[in-house]
Amino acid sequence: MAILGYARVSTHGQVLDIQELQLRAEGCTKIYAEKESGISAKRPVLKQLLRDVRRGDIIIFAALDRLTREGPYRTLAILELITSRGATYRSLAEPWADTTTELGEVLAALVGYIARKTRQDIIRRTSAGRLRARAAGVKFGRRPKLSPQQQAQALSRRLAGERPEAIAPSFKVSASTIRRLKPKPS
Repeated sequence: MAILGYARVSTHGQVLDIQELQLRAEGCTKIYAEKESGISAKRPVLKQLLRDVRRGDIIIFAALDRLTREGPYRTLAILELITSRGATYRSLAEPWADTTTELGEVLAALVGYIARKTRQDIIRRTSAGRLRARAAGVKFGRRPKLSPQQQAQALSRRLAGERPEAIAPSFKVSASTIRRLKPKPS
């Protein structure tokens, strides 16, 4: 069993000293520290910690926002990964986020349930909203790079035998955009 710490600051101008002192005071034998944004997917030190964690280990972090700022679902996914490996975790700033105690386990499970339920509600509401918008004639996706008139002109030139590579610069688009143009069914 090891007591591992995780410390993070967002920019290279910030320092990790306070977090590292807190983690050492809690008995961390190894501290994984990095200077990366909490919303960044490129967090090599966090990834390494999650690879290194073993059954019986305790992971301590100064606060949940040090772990990630990618939102509650990513936070829960990281915490679930930790517990799925047989390890426990503890946040120094959020006493309820402490699976080293029975009460903490219950609270963490409750928060996980609430987050999953909230996520399901969000998915249900956004799906219903998309259906309403489609029914009202709202078009989704990117706007076309070419107006209908430009599409007709480019298609006419292509059907006349001009190469897409020659047409594309006059419309400031790629040749593949010209290749994708299809005649409108009559």
